[in-house]
Formats: sequence, structure tokens, C-alpha cells
Amino acid sequence: MTTPLTETSTRLPRILVVDDTPSNLALMKGLLKDRFEVVLAGSGAEALRVVMSDQPPTMLLLDIMMPDMDGYEVLRRIRQHPPTANIPVIFLTALASINDERLGRDLGALDYLTKPVEPAKMLARVEAHVVAARRASQIEALSEKLARYLSPAAWHTLFHTDAVDRISFTRQPMTVLYADAGESSIWPVCGLAPWSADVASLAGSHGGTVDPFANGAVGVFFDEARPCVDMAVALRQCIGVLHLRMGLSTGVFDVARFQLEGQEQCTLIGPGSRQASELADTAANGDILLSPETRAAVGPGIPVDTRGRLLPFGGRPARARQSGAFRGLFALPADLRTAQ
Repeated sequence: MTTPLTETSTRLPRILVVDDTPSNLALMKGLLKDRFEVVLAGSGAEALRVVMSDQPPTMLLLDIMMPDMDGYEVLRRIRQHPPTANIPVIFLTALASINDERLGRDLGALDYLTKPVEPAKMLARVEAHVVAARRASQIEALSEKLARYLSPAAWHTLFHTDAVDRISFTRQPMTVLYADAGESSIWPVCGLAPWSADVASLAGSHGGTVDPFANGAVGVFFDEARPCVDMAVALRQCIGVLHLRMGLSTGVFDVARFQLEGQEQCTLIGPGSRQASELADTAANGDILLSPETRAAVGPGIPVDTRGRLLPFGGRPARARQSGAFRGLFALPADLRTAQ
């Protein structure tokens, strides 16, 4: 029995089934509904409205023979629109000639299934294509992100050799801390580097994982929300001189894991990875902002104002390691003291 395909969240892959015959739509919904979120469209025009919406499907199962606009024209328009051009499309049709299949594939169809469908075969192929399409999208997102950090040689080795096959992805619930400098003039001079080892130590003591690819800021993710809040408080106490602006966001995030120069690395990718940084952008200097989801996750014991700004409280932040940059904050080099 095939295990239902999920995304380690309440959201299932979204499959749009397009057919002008209501009985076919009902049949396909019955076959797919336990594994996917199923959206139905009875015409090509209706299908395009769904595809062009702010909640596009993960994949289309598209009939060819439909009045007004056939499946070929629907696919042409999808491929001509950059935001939707990469959505996988499987033709599901009674047409079975080699020329029909060739035309569909030439237009960019991923697969071609004939009616009447064999349920087990159809489900297996749809699930395989959803998994492959998701991985391709994740690889593309990771490639674009790391291109800003890696040397061309390291980037090429990771994405254009068999190393790419060893990249893994998980989607899991977590809370993310993102911190960047406020109006401190120290950060532009020296960045995070003098404090990076201590930030890693502080993250480790709270059970967090440092994201080393956070655009020069502090990025740490946690399995639970409360340790993330505790680290934010401890970080503000330890590096108050930087007037950090912090955002904490809770949700379901994509984590990429890969080998780089013999060491295992991990980083967040996808839209979820930007939520905490966008929250930090709206914070005042020295403030910690919690998303509504983070506030709900930590419960009523954490005092926040109406904006989600963390108020002083008798929390339990772990003691920071008093060495390295933290210990030397009050003995900064002369140029950095002047920069303050």
C-alpha cells in the first residue's frame, strides 16, 4: 500500500484536475483526495484562473479534448507565463496516438496517462512526479541562495557533480530567530565575525542550530519556540552594544542539508525562511518581535505587547559563555570604540 504523500504539515500537495466531464472529475477526486488537496476545474479557462491565482497548484492533471479551450492551449498559456512555467502537467485523456503524446510532450507535458485510468498506476506516477518536482524546486532554491555565498568552484562541485544527489531536504515545524544590527555603527565595521563562535555556543546551549548562510546576520532555528525566545533574550543581553533587531517566527520550514568541503552544512530555504528576517526588519533597535504563531507556541507566560514586542520578564536565559567576543565587549579595539 502506498503511504500518503504529505509535506510534514497540514498542507498536502495541491493537485488541479481539469476535465469537462463531471463524472470524470468526481472519479479523480475520489482517487486522489486521501493523498492530496484536490481542486477541480470544468474548463480550460477555469483551470487558468486557478493556476494564475495566489495559490497555484503543485501539479495539473489536464484533459485534452475540451470545448472552447483544449488542454494543449491551456498548457501553452501556462508555459508562456513565467511564474507558472515550471508547474508540472500530466495529460489525462482518451487520446492515445503517438502523435498526440508527442505533441503533448513537445509542449512541455511531464507525462501522458490514458483513460480509463488504472488507479494504482495513476497514483504511483502522480506521487513520483510530485516528489521529483518538489526536489527540483528545492534544489533550484538552494542553488540560488548558495550562489551568493560559495565560490564558483564550490558551487559547481555541489550542484553539477554527483554531490547534488546527496543533498537532502526535510520540511518540519520549527521556530526561527533572525537578528541583524540596528543603528549600531560597529556592525558595518566588523560584522558578526567577532561574535560568531559565541553565537554558535549560545545557540548550542539552547538547543538551536545556526544557519551559516544568513546574509551576514544571525540565523538560528529551533525545534521548540521557548528555547528560541530564551536565546533571543540572552543574545540581547550579551551583545547589547550592537542594538540587535530580532524577529522570531514559528511555522513549517524547509531545511537543506549538504556536504561542503567535507563538513555537513544546513540552511533554510523557501518563503518560510524569510518570515523571521522580514519581522526583524520591522523591529526597533534592541527589540525582539514575535510572530503570532510564536506567541501562541510559547503560551501566555511570555509577556508581549500588541505588536508582538517582547517585554522584560523573569525568564530563564542560559548563561552565556564568558569568553571570546562576549568577554571582550568592553575592551573593543580603538577603531571599533570610535565607531560606536
